[in-house]
Amino acid sequence: MSVLNVKVLREIKNNFKAYLSVILIATLAVTLFTGIWANYKNFDARLNVIYEKSNMCDGIVMVKEPNSASNDEIEDFLEKQNVEYEKRLYFPTKTGSDNIYLVTFTSDSKLNQPYQVSTETFDSSMVFVDENFLNRKHLKIGDSFDIPFQVSGLDFTVELTVSGTMTHPESLENSAYNPAFIYVGEEAFIQAVKEGINVPFVTEDFIKNFLQSRKNQYLIRGNDDIFDQIKEQFEDEILYSLKRSDLPSNMTVDADVTQARQLIYIFPVIFYLVAILIILTSISQLIHREQKNIGILKALGFSQKEILFHYMKIFIVLGLIGSVLGIILGPLIVPNVMGHKYDILYQLPKISLPFFRWEYLISVAILIVITALTSFFACHESLKMVPAASLRGDNSVQMHLSFFARFPLFHKISLTILMAFRNMKRKISRTLMVVIGVLGCSALLACGFGIEDTIHYGLDLELDELIPYDISVTYSDYQKKSEKLEEISDVCYVDEYAKYAINVEKKNLISSYIYLLPENSQVFTPDYTDETLIVSGRVAEEIGCKTGDEITFVYNNRKYTAKVDKIIDFCVSQGLFVSQNRFDEIPFEPTGAWIKTEDVRKNDRISSDIEAMDGVLSTQTMAEMRDHAEQTISSIKVMTLTIKIFAILLAVVVLYNLALLNFKERTKDIATLKVLGFSRFEVAASFMIEILFLTFVGALLGLSLGYPLLYAVLSINENPLIAYIYHIDWASYGWTILITCGSGLLINLLFALLTNKIQMVESLKSVE
Repeated sequence: MSVLNVKVLREIKNNFKAYLSVILIATLAVTLFTGIWANYKNFDARLNVIYEKSNMCDGIVMVKEPNSASNDEIEDFLEKQNVEYEKRLYFPTKTGSDNIYLVTFTSDSKLNQPYQVSTETFDSSMVFVDENFLNRKHLKIGDSFDIPFQVSGLDFTVELTVSGTMTHPESLENSAYNPAFIYVGEEAFIQAVKEGINVPFVTEDFIKNFLQSRKNQYLIRGNDDIFDQIKEQFEDEILYSLKRSDLPSNMTVDADVTQARQLIYIFPVIFYLVAILIILTSISQLIHREQKNIGILKALGFSQKEILFHYMKIFIVLGLIGSVLGIILGPLIVPNVMGHKYDILYQLPKISLPFFRWEYLISVAILIVITALTSFFACHESLKMVPAASLRGDNSVQMHLSFFARFPLFHKISLTILMAFRNMKRKISRTLMVVIGVLGCSALLACGFGIEDTIHYGLDLELDELIPYDISVTYSDYQKKSEKLEEISDVCYVDEYAKYAINVEKKNLISSYIYLLPENSQVFTPDYTDETLIVSGRVAEEIGCKTGDEITFVYNNRKYTAKVDKIIDFCVSQGLFVSQNRFDEIPFEPTGAWIKTEDVRKNDRISSDIEAMDGVLSTQTMAEMRDHAEQTISSIKVMTLTIKIFAILLAVVVLYNLALLNFKERTKDIATLKVLGFSRFEVAASFMIEILFLTFVGALLGLSLGYPLLYAVLSINENPLIAYIYHIDWASYGWTILITCGSGLLINLLFALLTNKIQMVESLKSVE
């Protein structure tokens, strides 16, 4: 090995503690980059396994009138385009008070098959549902459930028997708020319809032919242009023509994949910026300390290029050490934390995933480039000095009388305070770097606290102000029960409502709900009339509408148009809110009720009395609702805790770096104070004042960036179960400052204990 290479290793070994902050910030930056990237790729891979094995189509076209002649035109168009397609019946309906999507399949069906089923056999005589549906309806395999039908004025009930469970690519969400997906074989459906109608002359062949004529969806495998062409050519005959990424059943999970990738543009960027500051301050201190050695190397004949590369190699090696640690820790930590969230929200397969991906090297390359460039600019000026100047060192300090020294009050200020502010003034660049570093830490902390504040603020706003019910009731039929409910002891009043699944559209099409409210609600607090249409903030944002716009929605295969009168932010309840008299064509068949009681302490007893009534599927007290919401957001809280931990680690690294450099550079000042008789407390006070002042200033500035960072994080990490109403409590700002300043205090207390180890005689030696 060359002399300079040996010197690199010796320098790192002898000053490892001094360089620890560089290794730590490199580890944190690469950990976040590789962890977030691994989380995105793992999530995407699990989703693609489902799409691939289920042979997911590229898009779906739904027609308005399946028995019209336009079907032949659509099929002729598809055949001319030489694309693969299948037809099926897609029927939004209910079982009890639960919204469901009934979809048929045949033994020859190939597109949009279940990813996995619980049975050994799979044919069109079977009925499949997902586990969530069974749990929600308290059913098991072999049990039956009823679906009401109305065809050509004939009302009848179809009884379907559960053959097994499945994971279907169009029903991956675990949310209890989404309609269940019922996958029914045509043979099973035809037999169930025949038994439900129970008319001798209605044969299976007649039902089969009728079913063929009622199929209203085309599953298509083709490029994206096909769906745009269909929409343009058959605009009057179809309800929608959507690519897979735009399907309501896939938009949420595909959006989460995109959000998982977009996180890489937030947190790692902050840590890379702080890495620049730490490396710059560390190498500046190294060059300042190494000026004499630089002079010796020049005198020995080493070129500026060799010396420059020597000092760059020190920090490149440190960056590589941190990068290796980050590549190991990132894929282990972040995917496990975020994967917990996806397992709560979706039905995803457990598959074998690679630990290392070549993209991780991008984070290493970024860090090395940052290290090399920062080192180059930090060393460049010092290397221009002639050997004699380098050997002499830069020990002189240009002292100027402060402007404030003219005032008598200035002379009454403690010497330790004056020294603290003098040091900040002497090292303006380092002072700015510390403030910026702490600013990033406090912004992350404020964001972490703000995530929980946002969730609780939204829940409190809806449950305490917008819809402040005490007990929520879900009906198993469509019969009014308000009079019977009001007869129960301690029930004050009852608001019955109807909640129906719809597809709503402005600029985008999404699946949502419409709430039909009583004429004069005593629970739903926003004002409305028979002509008012209220849209929840989440739905308005997703479809791209504002107050005064006209929107359309489809209910029971019929399209409606209405003007938006109000947009109100709700946290849990999402959809359209109208009076029961707003649309005459939509019948008011209550699906549930909001109840106010006289004493919330009796809610459990009242809830039990309600559940004992006929036609009641379930009840939920306000306390149970909050518990359910807490379970729903548990994964978000895990992410919040991760952000806080990384923010605190970042603060520790930044403040450790400052304290260490401060201690190294001020050994002569410390020795001078000790010689003059200052106590350990007085010596340490100048350190404490400087670090706490800079930390406090950086923390205050960081608070102003907490809200924008909160918005950036949550806007790309949306939860389909709740909508975010962005908010940060004042207490969270206080905790942010307390934690940041507390970290600085503890670190400087540690270095204050090291002042006794300073050798006064050696420290006071210098070239004068």
